[in-house]
Amino acid sequence: MVVACVLLAASAQAQSVYVGGAIGAEVVRTSSTKSGGTTFDSGSGEAFAGAIRIGTFIAPRFGVELEYFRPGEIDGDAGGPISLADDRQLSYSVFQDGFLASGLASIPSIISQSTRTRASTTSALLTARQPIGSRIEVVYLGGVGFSRVVREIEYGIPRLAFPVAPAVQRSYSTRTTQYAAGPVVGIEMRAGMGAHAQVVAGLRVHTLGQSVVDGWMIRPSVGLAWKF
Repeated sequence: MVVACVLLAASAQAQSVYVGGAIGAEVVRTSSTKSGGTTFDSGSGEAFAGAIRIGTFIAPRFGVELEYFRPGEIDGDAGGPISLADDRQLSYSVFQDGFLASGLASIPSIISQSTRTRASTTSALLTARQPIGSRIEVVYLGGVGFSRVVREIEYGIPRLAFPVAPAVQRSYSTRTTQYAAGPVVGIEMRAGMGAHAQVVAGLRVHTLGQSVVDGWMIRPSVGLAWKF
């Protein structure tokens, strides 16, 4: 529906439509909590990304744009294993040389964690351009980003100091998918290459506040656009 509105607006105002693609990076900084020797966050890290865009200027200096941005997964280890509050021991019994032996085994930690997080967004933006010379223009962007955040957490039980039956499951995982919306702002430099092509370099910042990802997503990118 948004794409159709962009195309109809371009037709009504006799302005050209442009499409573009970009490669970029995503830098995520989230809220975190430190408890003992373990740090919990919502997926801080960096990843490579790609984007596709379509837009038009419905007035000489103002327009609209739609962008789909898909980053790679951000891996994390949740700050290391979750340690017990105090030293604990577990009693066990095993057969050794035909005799039953028993003892105590120390458990230094109970669970280790690894995480994978991906935040894909579709952004509806208003744009304003400021020409600098005949071929270069600065474009300011602002709007709302609709996100789909997928977060997977894998929990692993460490190998203890005593034999464990093969049937005991040592790890399991959870997957959370959450949809949200948040503001987007950005700035781009567009340089013309001939009558239709443009080189586009820019920076966009998304703000999300939710239980899966709570923080900032900073997205620098460079790409090409083609004006029809």
